[in-house]
Amino acid sequence: MLYYIENFLCFSCICTFILSTYVYATDCDPSIIYPPLNQPGPSYTVPHSNLSEYLKCYEGKNHRKRWILFIPGSTEEVEELYSWNWMRVMNKKKWSFCTLQLPEKGLGDLQIAAEYIVFAIRKIYKTATKQKEKGIRNKTRINIIGHSLGGALPRFALRFWPDIRIMVNHLIGFGPTNHGTIMADKVCDLLRCPISVTQQRINSSFICALNSYKETFPSIKYTNILSKFDEIVRPLNSSEINEKNVTNIYIQDLCPFRIFVEHLGAGIYDYCGYLLTINALNSRSLNKISSDKCCEKMLMPGINISTTEFLSKVSYSAEEHARHLLMNFGEVKQEPELRCPFRTDCILRKKRVKTIILR
Repeated sequence: MLYYIENFLCFSCICTFILSTYVYATDCDPSIIYPPLNQPGPSYTVPHSNLSEYLKCYEGKNHRKRWILFIPGSTEEVEELYSWNWMRVMNKKKWSFCTLQLPEKGLGDLQIAAEYIVFAIRKIYKTATKQKEKGIRNKTRINIIGHSLGGALPRFALRFWPDIRIMVNHLIGFGPTNHGTIMADKVCDLLRCPISVTQQRINSSFICALNSYKETFPSIKYTNILSKFDEIVRPLNSSEINEKNVTNIYIQDLCPFRIFVEHLGAGIYDYCGYLLTINALNSRSLNKISSDKCCEKMLMPGINISTTEFLSKVSYSAEEHARHLLMNFGEVKQEPELRCPFRTDCILRKKRVKTIILR
């Protein structure tokens, strides 16, 4: 076990050193025209039964708090990622929450996966609204917590399904791939990648669509909890969103010596990441959290397992991540085309073709 941890930390440090000079820069295709920000979103292409199957909800007795939706990233399973930490915290606090497993473990076409998020937001919001009508709950807008892709993909849903914007209060991302990652670029230049990995390359068609015209919406708060030793999302500033309603915070800004807190650790098991998340959920200022308080413990409260078990969990997560990636390599060399609902010039082009055929 120690062998895996040592090699993992070594790999993290090497990636940090090699890629520290890279800086994210936008270079999207200017010829692509995207739908207006308030154009109604497309209908579901996925059957309702499939959308519903991946969403699991657990109602708590504390109705003063908002519903929270947890979303894992690529290769990750809900139980593997959240059951031994955040789900325990939610149950202890008696907060209502849901989990959404991304289809194909987040390795398929993200344009399809976004529909699952849209469905989940609408369903949870509808539940909260009914509870408010019955006098059970005061707050209907939901909070979303996502790791890696799970922190970025909701933004695609918010961009292209404008009706759900009033349903979301706060989006909290743990190391989100908001502007892609150069790691995906490097791997996909050499190998055939899983579809979603090609879509998470810097300046991919998907990433450019995700950030088209407007990266955030004023009615929603955004918090990105990050690590300077993130070995997956590089360059570091590709996770950041530099707008007024966004907070970008690095664990190492408060706890400089936490070199073991990497892509997984920032929001999944680190105590400082936990405090920052709870602070965001309670809409408190970052001034409420001191370095001393943030760094006084190593692991978040929900983790009540032994050191050996904890290392086993982290090692297993890393191994599963690698296994799922390897199983899905060889799929595609090029990114799938952006679907017509997400680019206006595609719709115009289809109309022109149809007119020619009719003649």
